Amino acid sequence: MKVHVWDIPTRLFHWLLVTVFAGAFLSSHGDRFLEFHTSLGYIALGFVVFRVLWGFAGNRFARFSGFLKGWQSVRGYVASAARLHPPRFLGHNPAVGWVVLFMLAMVASIAISGIVTYGGEENRGVWAGVFSFDAGYNARVAHTLLADLAIAVVVVHVCAALFHDFLLRENIILSMFTGTKEDEDTYAERVSHMGPHEVRSVLRLIVLVVVAVMGGLALLYLRPAGRTDFIHMPQPNVVDDKGFASVMKVNAAWMEECAGCHNAFHPTLLPAGSWKKVMMGLNDHFGEAVTLDAAVSEEIGRFLLSASAERSTTEASRKLMRSLRDLPAIDRITDVPYWKAKHEDIDAEVFKRKSVISRSNCIACHPGAELGSFEDHDIMIPE
Repeated sequence: MKVHVWDIPTRLFHWLLVTVFAGAFLSSHGDRFLEFHTSLGYIALGFVVFRVLWGFAGNRFARFSGFLKGWQSVRGYVASAARLHPPRFLGHNPAVGWVVLFMLAMVASIAISGIVTYGGEENRGVWAGVFSFDAGYNARVAHTLLADLAIAVVVVHVCAALFHDFLLRENIILSMFTGTKEDEDTYAERVSHMGPHEVRSVLRLIVLVVVAVMGGLALLYLRPAGRTDFIHMPQPNVVDDKGFASVMKVNAAWMEECAGCHNAFHPTLLPAGSWKKVMMGLNDHFGEAVTLDAAVSEEIGRFLLSASAERSTTEASRKLMRSLRDLPAIDRITDVPYWKAKHEDIDAEVFKRKSVISRSNCIACHPGAELGSFEDHDIMIPE
């Protein structure tokens, strides 16, 4: 006889969260999906809130009081499972009960750290400006670690389901679709003539566990990295004196006098103090004397200050500013600590290639340099 165990809200929560988690993971590969990825994070957090509430309002198998047991019960169940003779539970067993709570906390932590990252480091979304760049930077580290941990937890979760299926002969994955399980008498009758140590079942379990583990490793280390669509990408946002962010408008005089003479560095790559130093030293502009009309010089100076690294919302600018703390004004981008750290593993020979020319030729390897975009997955070092 079948017993109704999992109610419809619990089943919908389970499979919708699986779908959202998969979508969030796949959309984390490229900046073009960042908004979609963030939306899925908010949805996942909403699901967690629902499940916590449903843990008090759902049926007896969905309520926390129905499956959160004490340490003695958990230890006893784990010991029995290790001997391949665990007691059967219609709902969550004592060990899985606490795993459920851990997974809810983990998903909530991933979502919250992602929200802080989006608002702090990326300076985007409804929380833009609320969290500092440092908070966003640290949250991203936590977000990445938690996401990797989630993959490991998912693999363990799948392996536990396979354990039930192949050794205990109970398809708990199917029950999460149908909502029903066999009652104790029906289950005991069905498995009474089956041996849990049958070689074929054990081998099938081992094979599928290996596949699950390898799949998790593939998700962690074989993720494709999408490239940025620079054709439709605007200039980065910069913050004005009133604190409002808007798309940077390229100055015509700067384009003609600076970018027209050489591959000009994007203004978001140096702080205001550095640009002031550059503009005040035009009589010896890296070995050359540059003469500009006073009005043009002033116009270019204002533009550079309005789009300097302090005002930029890009990740590269924020990390660059972080590395320049307490340092005097640097007028060479290649002397910035963050630039050095990012390029220290590149052989000196690369910078001497005809396709690169020098360390200052950013656009040779960064196709988005003119747009202030320097994402790692877009780097293409020419031969």
